[in-house]
Amino acid sequence: MIPEYERILERSRTKQKETMRQMRHLSKFSTNGFDRTVHGIHDEVFAEIDCQQCGNCCRSLGPRFRDTDIKLICKSTGTDPKQFTEDCLKPDDEGAGFVLKALPCPFQNADNSCSDYEHRTLSCRDFPHTRSRNVQKKLVGLALDSLVCPAAFLIIERMLKER
Repeated sequence: MIPEYERILERSRTKQKETMRQMRHLSKFSTNGFDRTVHGIHDEVFAEIDCQQCGNCCRSLGPRFRDTDIKLICKSTGTDPKQFTEDCLKPDDEGAGFVLKALPCPFQNADNSCSDYEHRTLSCRDFPHTRSRNVQKKLVGLALDSLVCPAAFLIIERMLKER
């Protein structure tokens, strides 16, 4: 990870308690145009942040795998879905699919690219979930993601400035 991103994550860790408090508070409301605002901020931040200069999400979190994700990835890689699930995955604590048994993600290359980018999980495609619907209800998750993802923290900072 490049030093600039490390500094952003350090700022996130330093401000985590306050960030969590603000995100909990904001998530209780339903503000008109909130999604549109956050989606715009997301686009601005990701015009500046290069995920391949970081890759921390792949090393620290790993994705959630749905059955559809497993089928697509296994078809693409020529792996047996049952064997892949047995070897690499365990049930998600929330019962919403599977997560990796071990990190980093086995699809993360040394340069932080994804070896099966075209077939990556929905969880990977959507991370840090700031382009989704009803973002305001997911702000506590965004606060947690900001400990791992410099872009997530920058989105939070800009979102709070625009409030």
